[in-house]
Amino acid sequence: MSQRLKKEIPFIVKTSLLFCALSAAFSVAGILLPEKAALHNPVGGLNLHEIGGHLFWGLVAGAAFMSARYAIVTGFFAVLIDSDHAIALFHVDALARMSHSFAFGAIAIAVLMSVFGKRDYRLGAAAFAGLLSHLSFDAFSGGDSSFPLFTPFYNHAIMFPSADWVYFEIAAVAVAGVASLIYSRRVLEKEKTAKA
Repeated sequence: MSQRLKKEIPFIVKTSLLFCALSAAFSVAGILLPEKAALHNPVGGLNLHEIGGHLFWGLVAGAAFMSARYAIVTGFFAVLIDSDHAIALFHVDALARMSHSFAFGAIAIAVLMSVFGKRDYRLGAAAFAGLLSHLSFDAFSGGDSSFPLFTPFYNHAIMFPSADWVYFEIAAVAVAGVASLIYSRRVLEKEKTAKA
């Protein structure tokens, strides 16, 4: 393992743990929503296909960052968003898949950037790209392609055809790519300022 990658491990672990905790905590709000229902035990969904697929989809989107740090973080975020299923372990009625929503994406961006650096737009973009890649793989794998995208404002799941996986993944790559371009432009501007 390269020395540079070893330096990145603490950042990757800390951001991933915070993202995972945010996803699980956000799902607790599903207990309070009127559209709640009995949840299925999530343990059966933990398998190599699900974990590996989400990780791969996230890494593909994260590759647009052109940075191993953010590609890996995006891959982990795409997997860890499923910690919102943990609420089902408590055998309570709640709204399923709470973190599969744009509101969660916005909260994750705000919290991660507040904790790890307000100017780290790539980290915020990685959170949203991870969400989009997760939705993409869920649609691709032919499982449940219905997501409560607008919860807590509209708490009904929106069903997507499995062919829509490509649009979610393109959106994830676009988010990562735009953040990477903004970062590159800022680096170039700093270098020009330093030379002047």
